[in-house]
Amino acid sequence: MRKKINIRLLPKGRGPSHGVPVNVAFVDVNEFEKLNITIDEGLNIIARYLNAPVAINVFDMERAITTTSDGLIVEGAIITFAASDAGKIHPEFGRLYCKERKITPDMFAREPHLRMGYELYPQKYLYIGPDPAKKLVPLHNVAISGRTVNNNSGTEVMDCVTMEEMLLPILGQLQIMRDEDILWGITGPHISVGIGCTVVEDYSRSQPFMKCKPGDTAHNAGPYAQTLKAKLPCIVAPKEVLARLILDALDFGLRPARELGCSPAVLYVAAYYGVELFIENITPAARLELEALNIDLDKLAETTPKLSRDEIIAKADQIIPGVEKAERVPSTSVIEKIAVPL
Repeated sequence: MRKKINIRLLPKGRGPSHGVPVNVAFVDVNEFEKLNITIDEGLNIIARYLNAPVAINVFDMERAITTTSDGLIVEGAIITFAASDAGKIHPEFGRLYCKERKITPDMFAREPHLRMGYELYPQKYLYIGPDPAKKLVPLHNVAISGRTVNNNSGTEVMDCVTMEEMLLPILGQLQIMRDEDILWGITGPHISVGIGCTVVEDYSRSQPFMKCKPGDTAHNAGPYAQTLKAKLPCIVAPKEVLARLILDALDFGLRPARELGCSPAVLYVAAYYGVELFIENITPAARLELEALNIDLDKLAETTPKLSRDEIIAKADQIIPGVEKAERVPSTSVIEKIAVPL
């Protein structure tokens, strides 16, 4: 029997608005390991077989963890991301490996949110973005081949001819890898602001060394931050998945604007949970962006009713803002599973 690589394919055009601008392939590194081939060999086989504009993300779902932009720890990670077109991956710009890191206590002073990964997943390795010493593009963590752009370490795809773009935050992709439900729609202003409410990270997803402290904004765009990505289509995790992860971080002892970012999602869940919000740590620049969304930071804690963990998860769709024209679908209804022959 001929050997094959099993992939999940999101075909070009599927999704809201203009849909995904290029094909996106998702593959577990185990597919390469069981065939005793390297990641590069596997990527080239997939690229030749699909012979079309395609972003390719390679995951390790068993041995890896990653973070969200606001500092949540999650199991599973993109370890390599690539872009191909016309069956080829550009030899210089078409593929990047994410930096493998073992979390150690000396990292906590700069990246305090990683303590959760250290204590809960001591045997797993952290992958977020690539090593800047091993890439040619100076700022963006991007793979480019032909018209295909796979940006921000595999979480934003573009067609650089049509200039169409789609956001693929990591939690939505992990849902796809687990054959679970996804939420897709238009990004909207709250997520547009939220993705800029990052934390300090080395080898981060969007740039080599993220310097934006919890409580600050990487966008620094004032009231315009809500427009930056608002009209783009996106695929994210259902909101109860996000709520559960935020609550896990809060139960561990992490707090918004202290160890976690001050994204609207984190702030609202924390306010309903009744934990301290550390509003005093939110910078004037971040305040401008959040208050443009009509979030009254000074009154948020006192005006928000307090709910239990289970109640927050059950009401996550009402509590967590973001995603316009949202539609919840089984990922298996939009993903094609393909066996790529060697």
